[in-house]
Amino acid sequence: MSQEHHMPPPAQMMQIISGFWTSCSVYAAAKLNLGALLSEGPMTAEQIAKATGTHAPSMFRVMRALSSVGVFRQNEDGAFAGNALSDTLRSGVPGSMRAMAIAQLGDHYRAWGNLMFSLKTGGIAFDETEGMDIWKYYNTHPAEGVNFMEAMSGLTQAVAANVGAAYDFKGLGTIVDVGGGNGALLTSILRSAPDAKGIVFDEEYVVQETRKKLEQAGLADRCSVAGGSFFETVPAEADAYLLKMVLHDWDDEKTLKILGNVSKAMKPGSRVLVLEPVIKPGNDPHPGKWMDMNMLVMTGGKERSEVEWAGLFAKVGLKLNRVVATPSPMISVVEAFKAT
Repeated sequence: MSQEHHMPPPAQMMQIISGFWTSCSVYAAAKLNLGALLSEGPMTAEQIAKATGTHAPSMFRVMRALSSVGVFRQNEDGAFAGNALSDTLRSGVPGSMRAMAIAQLGDHYRAWGNLMFSLKTGGIAFDETEGMDIWKYYNTHPAEGVNFMEAMSGLTQAVAANVGAAYDFKGLGTIVDVGGGNGALLTSILRSAPDAKGIVFDEEYVVQETRKKLEQAGLADRCSVAGGSFFETVPAEADAYLLKMVLHDWDDEKTLKILGNVSKAMKPGSRVLVLEPVIKPGNDPHPGKWMDMNMLVMTGGKERSEVEWAGLFAKVGLKLNRVVATPSPMISVVEAFKAT
């Protein structure tokens, strides 16, 4: 039994209430790039403060607090060292969460403070707080937009590793990654399925850069790009259609529009693979339940259960075949075929 279950209920509740203290401290560590700094070796708070232009006594306090929850480690001599968890706050490493920390606790933080708006109206707290939806926000805040794309790339790397371990893509001919961004997921899949070919489909301004990424990966001869809106059409006649964390951004009406376009494009025997958390019934903890809250606040979308997916598929002529769990509860593979 974990330590918190030995606490009296008020102490447990205080721990829950103060969770944002930890999050804000992680944000500060990410912004100051402390994960990279301490990857070079242990440093005292004074050395960290000098390297980052911060106040040494205050830096000691935040480092001590983060070390108490496993982010960094305080040595017996008082210096602070990096570890596997703090390494996730480094940019450019597999599974990096630095950009994600900066996005979630920077750009998104104010909207979460306006959660009551969503609860009272059903509206999107981010739109109300910022005066625009998140997609326009990132178009008009280019530095934040670049950081968000980096955050999604880090998440995609983690998704690719988990999906590749759970789902066999061998034997598929052409795979379309709908809303595939920079092609990181499809690149990983094509390397594990050497006979397959791919198409990364996304907005035209996105896939212009994707072409370069595919060339750098040595996959330009096996993977092409196509620009357009998935609310209008998607490439036709492929063997599989990937939708990684795309549909959870949208309400049921818009999700049905996207799935309907995919269904129209599918040929007999092809499949759609939705890569998202799948929420199970009951009270057990599941990260998808909190991701669902993030969608409520940020985009107006939602996470869905297996029953909900089956219902949506049926409305566009698809049939749920199975839900494949992966090593991470954050992602499952929801597989559907054309209904017969």
